[in-house]
Amino acid sequence: MRSMTGFGIGTSTHEQIVITVQIAAVNHRGLQVHVRSDLRDLAMDELVKNEVRNALQRGSITVQVQVRQPTGVTFDRDRVVATWRQLAQLATELNAQMPTIDRVMAMVGNESSSPQVSYEPILRDALARAIAAITQERDREGQALTRACLEHAAGIRRILPALRSAADVRAAAYRTAVQTRVSELLAGQPLTHEQLIREVALYSERIDVTEELVRLGAHIDALDTLIASSQDDQLGRKLDFLLQEIGREINTTGAKSNDTALTNIVLEAKALIEQLKEQSANVI
Repeated sequence: MRSMTGFGIGTSTHEQIVITVQIAAVNHRGLQVHVRSDLRDLAMDELVKNEVRNALQRGSITVQVQVRQPTGVTFDRDRVVATWRQLAQLATELNAQMPTIDRVMAMVGNESSSPQVSYEPILRDALARAIAAITQERDREGQALTRACLEHAAGIRRILPALRSAADVRAAAYRTAVQTRVSELLAGQPLTHEQLIREVALYSERIDVTEELVRLGAHIDALDTLIASSQDDQLGRKLDFLLQEIGREINTTGAKSNDTALTNIVLEAKALIEQLKEQSANVI
């Protein structure tokens, strides 16, 4: 299991050019990548987006690219000195005005006029380091998510027998209540056995949650298996779907409850499901 949230930073240096890449990710239903770069190069921005999409898969991701490089005039000192000496010697021979440094610099030029260093390999290296860092943090967060999800899933499993027990006693309780109430209405006349059985059977059919609890048990088994499948690339989406199914069975059980004890257990199960949903919302 891997978390969608995380932060990573990577730095790469070449010929006094330093590129730092920072990646921050939070949870999102899909994948969004936003790039803020000092390079102001659309091709480089697209390169960053493609690399991040392929590596991080899901989440709302912000990538910041910072570039630091030497400022001011840079030049080849030896070349300037050699050029000045040649011009000075020529000026002496011609009895002309001696050359000035600014004229020599204008003739020689500075290193900014030389071919520019390519930013791409430096950027790729810094980006790879940042992706590795955020992936490591996402894995670490994912371990905590796994433990939390397993704990909540175990809580739901522990509740399942209580749900079955509370559901089973309702028909017997209703039978006694019906018999007492009808006897009162009939002024002490006994209710026939057939009438009582028919009434209780009709009520039992309306409130029966056997199928819901069977499906709930199967869903919980699937939940344990899914949480354990740490290599699943679609784990977050599958968890979301499965929790919807679990919630549906719990809600149906609650709708058929008409019993305080069963309703309280259903509410406890709903609380655990909501906690699971909160955790799974961060899973890739």
